[in-house]
Amino acid sequence: MNIQTLGKYLREEDPVLLAKEAVWRGVKPIRRWQFRNTLLRDNCPVSFRPIGYYQWQKEHIPERVQEAILEYADLVSRGEYPLMGYGNVKLGIIPDWQRDWVSGKRWSMEPSNTLQTIRHDGSDVKCPWELSRLQFAPVVGKAYALTGDRKYKSVLQALLSDWVLSNPVGMGVNWTLAMEAALRAISLCLTMELLWPFADDEQGWLDLLTESLWKHLLFIEAHNEFSYLTRSNHYLSNIVGLATLAAYLDGPEMSQRRGKYGRKVQQEIQVQTYPDGGDIEASTGYHAMVAQMFLHSFVVQKRCGLKIDEAFERRLNLMLHWISTMTDQAGKLPHIGDCDDGRVELLFDDVRQSMLSVSERHSLRMSSLSGLASYLLDLPFGRDKADAVWFGCRDKSTSEGPSERISLMPDSGIASARSGDAKMIFCAMPNGIGGKGSHTHCDKLSVVFSLGDHEVFSDGGSFCYTRSAELRNLYRSVRAHNTLSVDGEEQNVIPLDPQCLFRSGNEAAVSTIQVCGEYDGEIVLRASHSGYARFNVEHRRTVRLNGALVITDEVNGAEIHSLDLRFLLGPEWHVLPEVVTGAEVRCSIRGPRQLRLDCKAEASLTLTILPAEISRAYGSRLTASCISIHTSVALPTVFITEVRWDKSA
Repeated sequence: MNIQTLGKYLREEDPVLLAKEAVWRGVKPIRRWQFRNTLLRDNCPVSFRPIGYYQWQKEHIPERVQEAILEYADLVSRGEYPLMGYGNVKLGIIPDWQRDWVSGKRWSMEPSNTLQTIRHDGSDVKCPWELSRLQFAPVVGKAYALTGDRKYKSVLQALLSDWVLSNPVGMGVNWTLAMEAALRAISLCLTMELLWPFADDEQGWLDLLTESLWKHLLFIEAHNEFSYLTRSNHYLSNIVGLATLAAYLDGPEMSQRRGKYGRKVQQEIQVQTYPDGGDIEASTGYHAMVAQMFLHSFVVQKRCGLKIDEAFERRLNLMLHWISTMTDQAGKLPHIGDCDDGRVELLFDDVRQSMLSVSERHSLRMSSLSGLASYLLDLPFGRDKADAVWFGCRDKSTSEGPSERISLMPDSGIASARSGDAKMIFCAMPNGIGGKGSHTHCDKLSVVFSLGDHEVFSDGGSFCYTRSAELRNLYRSVRAHNTLSVDGEEQNVIPLDPQCLFRSGNEAAVSTIQVCGEYDGEIVLRASHSGYARFNVEHRRTVRLNGALVITDEVNGAEIHSLDLRFLLGPEWHVLPEVVTGAEVRCSIRGPRQLRLDCKAEASLTLTILPAEISRAYGSRLTASCISIHTSVALPTVFITEVRWDKSA
């Protein structure tokens, strides 16, 4: 933490928390010193044991699931790795674990605490990190469990032993964060269970991997990302990983660790989520990842016979219901806020995506996760065959989405409205993590609008984090969202310093979304934000859905201001301008359906179709179009935008 940030905390944080944080920061170096001494002094005191995480009969796994698993495993066996939005990356049978395969740049094998992960040289540390999470390994393990073909086991033994030997603890880029170690440890545990049992001549490999798991546990404990001031998915991954390691390792103090870390996970759900079940980071992508972390730990703790607190299970139910209300008819969550495609384990949706072209990939397909949860938690939005559950297979025909026409998550600041096959998501999300906003975008009052399986008005998504500061800031800017900007400024001030890619201002306080009524089938929602109060401007938006989408933007203030209203379309749509200047502008939208957009105001408007890009999987960009409606006008003023579509499809 730099001096400026520390000063901010000194002014804003509870003095008691600051005192606790100071003590904790004094303890951390001691724990890391103890960790290094333990590695040098102690032999591995634990053994590996399966816990029955996977309960299934291979003859009951649907054929299409088996085919997808085997195709994926064959790709990895050939040295092709399906990674995020980059396609199937040819890295070789034994990849370079320290290399960013996009830029070609790599990290040297030096002490991890001396390495700079964000270098602003076009490299992205997420590439080696994602590969070294080893989440491809349980999928290949499932191929072995399905077929008994030893080639899959041999591939994994070669890959995983090379990873362990090529990445000594505390050296290289893959030991720079406890989160990466935790997610990798989960992958190793699941893979070893799928490969179990081992023959006598495999004992050396088993010992090598077991010792690595022990070192992962010690490393995570010593480099725990806990903080009294800011906790996020990083700390959650640490304790979920530790709970999993304690479950799979048998030896001294493991029983105590199982109880300790299991309790921490159950308690943390109350910290990391709102009472309505939404993740506190203001991001659908991170909500999905955090929900999967909690669900994974729920299963692990159940397999270990630990008591599950009712409050934990209730909040987890709410997290999964939150997902079900937000998904479209194809089971896809909209990309809102940051999304880096993070997972705990690859489910069927994730595996199936690897068979698609990059342009077809959508990293927030949630049917598998929802299907798994509906079975494990007996949730009301769908039941699935128990024999298929561990592959996360959920047939679209068996799913039952929520029946509510309006689903309001007041703490999360998000609402979902449905009318026929039309669905609208209205965003008034407060900045994540109590205003710190590490994964927050300038998307206040943005609307994501779908017809059936097709997203018409899309969020810009998250193309990259550290590879390009310019693109990182573009994708989280107001320009990448379906809302209104004032004088070309951001709702929350985005620092220009490239060292601040996960910080933003907290200017845009949002109101609670009001459900103003449901009359004759019409749904009316309203919210406002204060992001432009520094210019003495307030933006209030009302959305109506009933056979048409009507958006009323009230811009209150004084003096003349430049206003820009934007609608970002999915790549399958193209726009035909019809009336481009005047008090009323109009265009038609063609694609899977035909739509017409009209915008009226008392001022003179200019409609322009701009080239744009959106991202539906980290690392990939899709060509799109943006409808921009611009005016300079003395405030107050009102825009009324109406979208109508054909009802024949």
